[in-house]
Amino acid sequence: MAATLDKLLKEGCSQHYDEETNRQILVVNLFSLVGISLTLSLGIVALVGKNYPLAFSLLTASFLFIVSRKIQSIFSNSVGRLLAMYLLTGCLMALMSFLVVTGGRANTGPLWIYIVPPVAMFFGGFRRGLGVMAGFTLLIVILLFFPDDYLLLTHYSYEFKTRLIYSFLTVTFLSAFYEYSRQKTYETAKELSRQFKQQALHDPLTHLPNRRGIQQQIEQELSRMTRHGRPISIVIVDVDHFKNINDTYGHDNGDVVLTKISEIFRKWIRRQDSVGRWGGEEFIFVLPETPETNGKLLADKVRSALEGTFINIQGNDIQVTASFGVCEINKEITLDRALRQADKALYQAKKEGRNCVVAANACDD
Repeated sequence: MAATLDKLLKEGCSQHYDEETNRQILVVNLFSLVGISLTLSLGIVALVGKNYPLAFSLLTASFLFIVSRKIQSIFSNSVGRLLAMYLLTGCLMALMSFLVVTGGRANTGPLWIYIVPPVAMFFGGFRRGLGVMAGFTLLIVILLFFPDDYLLLTHYSYEFKTRLIYSFLTVTFLSAFYEYSRQKTYETAKELSRQFKQQALHDPLTHLPNRRGIQQQIEQELSRMTRHGRPISIVIVDVDHFKNINDTYGHDNGDVVLTKISEIFRKWIRRQDSVGRWGGEEFIFVLPETPETNGKLLADKVRSALEGTFINIQGNDIQVTASFGVCEINKEITLDRALRQADKALYQAKKEGRNCVVAANACDD
């Protein structure tokens, strides 16, 4: 029984959705099931008691609750969820209005309207929920206080009407306050999560993706390459004589140099390319849909741009260069092999005097 109920409540939830979306789906399912149970049972009671208008409205509401659940189940996307939530809210408000007008059973119908504020606030959010509640409250006030009870099929005392509205406004205020607090808490937690993720995947000095972050981007490009069959080029870059810069100007100024280099790299790579800090003074380029020959050409443009840029350190304009090793990833060359070959090409570039680009196909395998 518990397993069946859990399955019904979580129908439509997915690990691919965020926590808020899954929560909305779960509440729609919960409200639909509770609504179906209540309206169906009360509708049958009203039918047995020969209160046919009330029975019709309750059974119609039960049917619409079933429909809203099916809509969310069939259209498993944001549109389906919105339709289900709007249908549930609209159906609930229509039923509550009917109960106010008719009095329901023994004039207890208006007591059910307290369900509306929390439901409207949750499904609509704080701002939209306030708008919905303002409209619904205005409708109830008009129904109750229209001269000579012209819009009512029953009679309520003036004291009952006023206290009903006052207490309803109180519940609405508390529901709105709770929803506002909940949304703010959720947004704060979401922003903190985003910041933690940013810190985990990015280098704090250069603000480039770190080794873990760039590896995730490489995995995404590998998946795309598997679908489309177009190669990827990997470029490993090592700043020439960086130890001398640290020894001469200090590590703080060495960090300034790395930051300036990262800015140059970002400026000269293409929009679709990625650059990350591979570790220490090493960087890596990920060039999607780029064969090795084109990757070598792009790397040489970046190398030339870096060579032609002077970085001011303690009043001195220093020239910084780098060595580049390029390798292509394709159906025959795996990522691990490409990284080894790019590293080997980088080593060859250093042997050839640094400040140059060497492609893996120019090295002995």
